[in-house]
Amino acid sequence: MTEINNKYVLSILLALTHLLAAQADPQLDLPPLNPDVQGPELLYNSLTPRTPASPLQTLGDFDRSQRYGPPYASDGLNDDGADDFRNGQTYDERMRYGYTYNARAQNLSRPVADSPFSDYNSNNLGQQQRDNPRYPNHNYDNPSDRFGNNNRYADNFDERQRDRDRYNNDNLDQARFNNPNNDYNARFNGNQPPVGGNLDPNSPFNSNNPYGNDRNRFDNPFRPNQDRFNLNNDRYFERQRFQQDRRYQIELEKLRNLLVETDHKGSLECTANVGAQWNFETNVNEITQAEAFNAQQQYVDFLRLVAEQSKNINKDLILDRRLYRQWMLQSEAGPNALPIETLDRYNRLINEMLYIYNEATICAYQQPFICNLRYIPDLKEIMSKSRDWDELQHTWVEYHRKAGREMRDGYEQLVDVMNEVAYVNNVTNGGEFWYLPYESANFRQDVENVWEQIRPLYEGLHSYVRRKLRDYYGPNRINRIAPIPSHILGNMYAQSWSNILDIVIPYPGRKLVDVTPRMIEQGYTPLLMFQLAEEFFTSINMSAVGPEFYTNSLLEQPLDGRRVFCEPSAWDFCNRHDFRVKTCSEISQKGLLSAHHEMAHIQYFLQYRHLPKVFRNGANPAFHQAIGDAIMLSVSTSKHFQTIGLLQRSVDESSYDINYLITMALDKVAFLPFALALDNWRYDVFSGNTNKHTMNCHYWNLRERYGGVKPPVLRSEKDFDLGAKYHIPANIPYIKYYVSTILQFQIYRGMCRVSGQYVPGDPRKPLHRCDVYRHPEAGNLLKSIMAKGASQPWQEVLEETLGEGRLDGTALREYFAPLEEWLRLESLRTNEFVGWNYDGDYCKRSIETANLQVTGGYYNAATSVVGVQLPMLLLLAWTLLFMWRSI
Repeated sequence: MTEINNKYVLSILLALTHLLAAQADPQLDLPPLNPDVQGPELLYNSLTPRTPASPLQTLGDFDRSQRYGPPYASDGLNDDGADDFRNGQTYDERMRYGYTYNARAQNLSRPVADSPFSDYNSNNLGQQQRDNPRYPNHNYDNPSDRFGNNNRYADNFDERQRDRDRYNNDNLDQARFNNPNNDYNARFNGNQPPVGGNLDPNSPFNSNNPYGNDRNRFDNPFRPNQDRFNLNNDRYFERQRFQQDRRYQIELEKLRNLLVETDHKGSLECTANVGAQWNFETNVNEITQAEAFNAQQQYVDFLRLVAEQSKNINKDLILDRRLYRQWMLQSEAGPNALPIETLDRYNRLINEMLYIYNEATICAYQQPFICNLRYIPDLKEIMSKSRDWDELQHTWVEYHRKAGREMRDGYEQLVDVMNEVAYVNNVTNGGEFWYLPYESANFRQDVENVWEQIRPLYEGLHSYVRRKLRDYYGPNRINRIAPIPSHILGNMYAQSWSNILDIVIPYPGRKLVDVTPRMIEQGYTPLLMFQLAEEFFTSINMSAVGPEFYTNSLLEQPLDGRRVFCEPSAWDFCNRHDFRVKTCSEISQKGLLSAHHEMAHIQYFLQYRHLPKVFRNGANPAFHQAIGDAIMLSVSTSKHFQTIGLLQRSVDESSYDINYLITMALDKVAFLPFALALDNWRYDVFSGNTNKHTMNCHYWNLRERYGGVKPPVLRSEKDFDLGAKYHIPANIPYIKYYVSTILQFQIYRGMCRVSGQYVPGDPRKPLHRCDVYRHPEAGNLLKSIMAKGASQPWQEVLEETLGEGRLDGTALREYFAPLEEWLRLESLRTNEFVGWNYDGDYCKRSIETANLQVTGGYYNAATSVVGVQLPMLLLLAWTLLFMWRSI
């Protein structure tokens, strides 16, 4: 009997011990990172495999989320995480923002006197060229040595002479810049002094005057009273006389030849690199991965060297606007401009954070012995399909604890390194560095202004969704005037609300159009889908892709057993003729839309292929994505499906329109405040507007301010919730997705207007029903945008094609106008509160409050044993221990 009592008392003691241990530091009991402990071995492609079971698996990069995307990764209509379009980097971005391979040390400090524009003495140039070649370790005079006797890259004199003729040809109408009576900026500046001080592109960088530094292309040419090229000041006539000087003409010719040479060799390097990346992604093994890494490394070394040499050019002599822009673009090195040691640290920090992100696993809800759930596919599936409040809360809290909190220290270090990147690129902080491609001194204010245009629509959508969720989960969990808890919006990050359509759909009896059954019935294949996409573009007077595209592309999963990264992506091989798509197509409506999206990227490649390589890109980082999405807006209409024979008749009922528009709004409109908050947070952290000790709370303040969203439980500064979003550890800019969402509706509206398919104020031709198929006017407009590439600031491109020199949210409002009116009437009918009120703290610096959860819209104490209950439990434990010892 005594033995039984002893066992009973011991069982009670063990239970109490576990209970006390569990309640001692709820949700936050993680050991701090120990920098002295040897970390995992990191792969050269920036990531560590999950469970290396073999040398092949150790070297292979088996998770597509673990690596940067190839050129122009498609959105794939996904919504979040590491598998959607918002994680992919374009190829040029990967070069611009750096990549996570460990860079080889290379001596780039050695002066190279190979240009008449160099600041170094160019006497005895021939001997210096032999002793100190411009591009060490690259045999360009015999490309066959490097490219395996590939005659396609032969250094053909006639071809290069044509290149020189093309660059030397005065396509820019130089007279309009030389003639003081023909001021290019006259319509913008009114002959007044420039705003913000001297905007001379040749003036040195001044950190005290962010508008007067060496950032000519980053000043908005459409700002009032700004003379971008100093055509109105007293130095103009002196510059004009200097341009006519024979010596200047000789130097200018030499600069043009230098740019042609770097363009030619850069294209060869790019082709070799993209080819190696293609081989790896279409045949994943250790050999192709090693080759891809080596090619990537060599290309980065080349870009680094070109950027370093470009700094030696005397920019005071570059008065030609186009040449100055070309020189400036090839001078940008991004993180690769860092010293080798700092660059290695930059890559190492990203590697370590991505390792934490990719290795994050949690235990299943109410199943503590199943602890191998990863974000993809397990947690994403739970967040999108579960309707159990407690399961969603458990999943959200545990994943953010595992994926985010452990990388906070590393991210704080990365902030310092990013500011070093900004410094070596002549800007003040990492946020400004990421905004450079948008060429506007007031870019943050521009995106804020657009948000204020869209905010009324978002608030109406937010109010409606909150009411539907309150009806579903009950008023005791969702307050009618408070922000919405983020874990019940169908997405880990609450960036897209499409997965809760079954709860919020306005007319459940009116199903949305789904042409997938008809596609299967009519025998669609991946090849047929892409041919149909090509026919869409040829019908609007754009280019055919040619048979080589279909021969070289990979459109479905190969049957030979190769492992392929199947995520849709479009590839430009930098040689003006080889363009491909890589995807494992599925026969569905989603697959058909994706095919049109990828074909839009291919069309972009075709339209700007005549430009120098540095101009063969979108006008800003958002243009490629925006044009692809604008095409999808047209293809997804019921009118288009009827035209191509996948729908018997188009649906013109208002109930269908509202269902369709709210489906689009749950993805596109709901996304905007998330994207804005994310990169505004990073800007504030980089610039020091918020310090490292308040990072997490500042993030949730921004989420509440812009989106009316709050965390499911009270957070603390021990957490790092944004670390659970792939783009934070990968250090990928996010603002381009905000810009592309706005821009796609502007481009779509422009195409619909010129084709006569949208007439403002005409209920028979609303914007959301516009289909530009078989309307060449729309294609001509699209070609005029694409053909400019990056040769002009994006504001000029919009001004010359759409008549809009800035981002404008009115196009999106016009698209969703019927839905906005319907939401307004619904809020009046139900007397619903529009907007949200702050309902208490969402984040505290103290960790003792971390076990509070949302109830009824407010943060109330959960079941806990802190406070008065803890001493009572300790007393009970000691009493039982005394009883056991006495027995």
